[in-house]
Amino acid sequence: MKTLLSILILLLQQSANAQSDPELFPVNDRKAGYLGYYLKDGTNVVKPQFCSASYYTDGYYMVSKAEHEYDANGRRKEAHIPNTERYGLLDSKGNFIIDFSSGYSFVGVSNGVIYVIKDNRYGTVNEKNEVLIPIIYEELEVKGKNWISVKRNGKYAILNPSGKPIIPFQYDYFLGDMLIDEAKNEFLTIVAIGDKNGVINQRNEWVVPLSTMNLIGVSKVSVIAKKNNQYGLLDHNLKPILPFEFESLTFDEGKIVGSKDGIEYNYTMDGKLLNRKEVPKEGTKSMD
Repeated sequence: MKTLLSILILLLQQSANAQSDPELFPVNDRKAGYLGYYLKDGTNVVKPQFCSASYYTDGYYMVSKAEHEYDANGRRKEAHIPNTERYGLLDSKGNFIIDFSSGYSFVGVSNGVIYVIKDNRYGTVNEKNEVLIPIIYEELEVKGKNWISVKRNGKYAILNPSGKPIIPFQYDYFLGDMLIDEAKNEFLTIVAIGDKNGVINQRNEWVVPLSTMNLIGVSKVSVIAKKNNQYGLLDHNLKPILPFEFESLTFDEGKIVGSKDGIEYNYTMDGKLLNRKEVPKEGTKSMD
């Protein structure tokens, strides 16, 4: 029994090791004049050929190459010829999964989503460079692994990774960061229609009604708003919790942090005071 258990542990360890490739590091080869990828011990894995090369990002390496002019002595000029830089993507081993022939003017990765720009339009692709979200949008932002904000014809919507609309094209803006609960597949986000703000959820239901209130942050139980250059806290029915008298007010790791008159205040997410402390003036030391 112990022998079988030892074999099982060994197999699991080998499987885990097989799934993790050694990290590659971009290094400029001065002789070649381009960036390549090397192991930590200096072994060259991807030959120098890139104008830019990222570090390991969400399982990938982003690279680019551009055309250059040459001087009378045949030396390549450092500046790129405008509008010639093209981007690609390498996998964790340094193999191309998107090469420069696709003509992308940018390739990025966020929350496992590969997004691309071509002809000033945004879309997404998979690891086979197959288009998932058509490259037709004026703006695109990956809000979470399941939600992608896009803009078309002046209106904003939220799509799923396959390009299906979750929130329709009816909003003028999505404001600030979304409040995301990946485990429950839920979110809250501030939206704007004209000069009014409100908060919707993933079902496009109003959680905070549309109003002229200037909303700048949302939690599961409250919203931060700004009025006359001061900040206050409201519940989801827009009833005051904390008055508009703070110089700053933010949600910060499960609490609310506000400041006014040189004092920092810490509150629970529903506005109950936790503690307060004087903020040291610049040039002075605080005594713990």
